[in-house]
Amino acid sequence: TGRKWEYTLYPISWEEFEAKIGYLNAQLQLENRLIFGFYPEVLNNPGQEREILHELVNSYLYRDILALAGIRKPEILEKLVRALAFQAGSEVNYNELSQIVGISKTTVQSYIDVLEKSYIIYRLGSFSRNLRNEITQGKKVYFWDNGIRNAVISNFSPLELRTDKGSLWENFLITERLK
Repeated sequence: TGRKWEYTLYPISWEEFEAKIGYLNAQLQLENRLIFGFYPEVLNNPGQEREILHELVNSYLYRDILALAGIRKPEILEKLVRALAFQAGSEVNYNELSQIVGISKTTVQSYIDVLEKSYIIYRLGSFSRNLRNEITQGKKVYFWDNGIRNAVISNFSPLELRTDKGSLWENFLITERLK
């Protein structure tokens, strides 16, 4: 009925980061940004990234979202987020997730919806020149911040030791494009 403005504030983008510290310094920190992400608190406290990300996950993700969404079983949400973190960049199969987590398909869908509305994850539809294929194909799940994803699975290993290098890069590049 009236005018309304909505703003979405994403984690800091690579472009903003590079503008602040310079091209060369940004390039030197690329691996750290793939692993620890772009939350302001993480950027402002080098050396404390792990602790800050674990605190963010434990306070925001598991306490605040549980309270906001009225979820009574935190262990189920935790299992679902971990399963999504391991599948980042892959098509979401609600039946498979429901079997992994041990809840119904509709509950998985509602939890994913809550995580999406809380800006933890987002779903991205496929692209096809054939619109029918685009509609029938599933959506991929990505995290808004690689640091949160890595904190959920407790993996802050260097890139050369990781088996999920491709997922990290894909998540990073797609998210930067959206920002």
